[in-house]
Amino acid sequence: METPVNATVKEKVRIEISNLREMTFKSKLEHIWEYYKFHIIAFLFIVFVLLSMLNIWVFSPNPESALFISWNAGYATDEQEGKLIEFLEGRLIDKGANEEVVVAQYFFGNVDPSADMAGFQRTVAMITTGMIDLFLINDELLNDFTESGFLQPLDSILDKIMSINPDAYDRIAENVITVLYESDDIREERQTGINIGTSPLFAKLGIVEQELFIGVSISSGRIDNVVKTLIMFFE
Repeated sequence: METPVNATVKEKVRIEISNLREMTFKSKLEHIWEYYKFHIIAFLFIVFVLLSMLNIWVFSPNPESALFISWNAGYATDEQEGKLIEFLEGRLIDKGANEEVVVAQYFFGNVDPSADMAGFQRTVAMITTGMIDLFLINDELLNDFTESGFLQPLDSILDKIMSINPDAYDRIAENVITVLYESDDIREERQTGINIGTSPLFAKLGIVEQELFIGVSISSGRIDNVVKTLIMFFE
């Protein structure tokens, strides 16, 4: 039965059902695929997207970051990096919590200036989104990052460390680095770096004989874990 051009939706549905009843099973499948394949593909795509989102959000959500360290100078082997992550996760993350510690090595000072620019832009984006908590950098980057406003002064963080672990505070205070910060209306000395070279933890991991400094990202929202980490580095 042909469907009149001016048929209503209700009439079209009735005629379509009537036509399908007269077809064999194979003919029904061929007819449905021929006339409704785009609808079927769109439906299956929507179902796939919804199931994927449900899997990510409910069944297998990506772990949240308990601490993110951007390693921008010096060097650590995969084994050293893995041991550092394992140690920090064991001390920072409660059992069963869907969290992780991330240590990502991004190096500046490439021969290709465009690579350095891309790295700088990536770092700015990560700071803007609050992804980075700590930087591991050399003295040159310590000055550059301080001047760029990437690092927060350590005064309040040192006060918290003092109240929690005075012994670790004493060792940290001996290694605090002061850097000149200048802007249009500010010119002051800021404590923005800590010499990590004397860290007992780094010595244990074999990350030695490297001029490394640690700084706290200006946008870090996980200050409690930052404080715990700095104490762990020097306790």
